[in-house]
Amino acid sequence: MRKLHLNTDRRSVRLIIIMLILLSISSFLIYIGSRGDATSVAQRIKSGVLTADEVNIAFENVGGRLLSRKVKESDFVKKGQVLMVLDDKDTALSIQKLQAQIQAQEASIRQQQDAIKIQTQACRLQEISQWRQIEQFYAALKAAQSAEKLAKVEFGRSKQLINSKSISKSAYDTNESAQSQATQARIQAQRQLDSISLGATPEQKEKLRTTGSAEGMTLTAIENTRANIKNMDNTLSEMKARLKELNTELEILNLNYERLTLRAPEDGKILKLLYQEGEMISPNAPAVLLESSRKYFDIYVNEKQVLNYKENQKVTANVIATDEEVSGIIRFVTAAPSFADLRMTREHGQADLTMFKVRVYLEKPESCLAGMTLEVEND
Repeated sequence: MRKLHLNTDRRSVRLIIIMLILLSISSFLIYIGSRGDATSVAQRIKSGVLTADEVNIAFENVGGRLLSRKVKESDFVKKGQVLMVLDDKDTALSIQKLQAQIQAQEASIRQQQDAIKIQTQACRLQEISQWRQIEQFYAALKAAQSAEKLAKVEFGRSKQLINSKSISKSAYDTNESAQSQATQARIQAQRQLDSISLGATPEQKEKLRTTGSAEGMTLTAIENTRANIKNMDNTLSEMKARLKELNTELEILNLNYERLTLRAPEDGKILKLLYQEGEMISPNAPAVLLESSRKYFDIYVNEKQVLNYKENQKVTANVIATDEEVSGIIRFVTAAPSFADLRMTREHGQADLTMFKVRVYLEKPESCLAGMTLEVEND
């Protein structure tokens, strides 16, 4: 009976020991597991899925019937390679019409320039000619004045002699008529001089009287001609402005003509062609979906780690699929959406932390495929 009791006590002790061992192992595993949970891993390793930029390519500001497609879906294309071509007949005709208008406008401008040149030369010659005529008329006026003066003297003598009967009545009448004619000649010469020198200033007229030169004299007829030339210049400026406008329209048409051919903006892979040949395409409507050769991945870090990541900083990442190291450049660091905030367990004494998104672009994107997972080891 005593032996049975001792066996029972031993079994109880063994059971207790086993339970203590199991409890210790469980506690150790829980501790290890807690150090390997998502929160702990997130503090050590940051991973992201490699993504390629997708580009919607459209016919910029032009539309029309799709004439031909030069590529197929899944084709790899180089920057500048032709993807699609729109019908160009209407644009080509508009360009031809505008080119004809430009040629006509250029001819009109040349004609106007020649007319201005001729008119300017003629005006200059006319001015010099009138200056010489003014000098001639002034000389004629002085001669007429001298003749009038002489005629007055002769007529004055005739008055004295007629009273004494020293000359005949016919001689007296002749001298009187000569004086009258001389006066009329002087008046006529003065009128001619005033007419041709119209517009001259008193100072210029005084110069003519003192020097006999009309050089530099302002003349109304010449000023009117110069005003007409100025109006011709204004018309020429309007014609040149119109020509510039036509050339601008031609540049726009040529640019739109080039835009009828859709080219790849960068290297990449054709994911989707949105139109078939013969279909109408609206301006600025996406026509091709291109997977760019630019590739990036996003990692998320908490606010305690974000200071270790700067824009344009170079980082090294491990490609999980190939176990290779690749280099990348951080493009930007920004606050992540609220769903990415890291909710840490308060049992560990850690408060909730705001997460930040770090975008990394690969330096050599061709070394990896989109969809691969890359990891960045935290310092």
